[in-house]
Amino acid sequence: MSQVIRSSKILGASLARARKAKGLTQDQLASKANTRQATISDLENGKGGTRVDIVLAILAILDLDIKLQERTDHQTDISDLL
Repeated sequence: MSQVIRSSKILGASLARARKAKGLTQDQLASKANTRQATISDLENGKGGTRVDIVLAILAILDLDIKLQERTDHQTDISDLL
């Protein structure tokens, strides 16, 4: 899976798809990431506030990485993303 992530909603939807593709429930993912099911739900629904270490643990469990690269569309204002 390759996905450009520019908002918490897109991140959440991508994580939900990856979780389901692995056949995991939110409870199972939360248990593996040592967090609460509500945290997984909040993250998948695009709510902010999840600690970076939890996000990184979830990515590792789902066999995903973060890759930083320069944007190809420089006309997007950060306020459009939030």
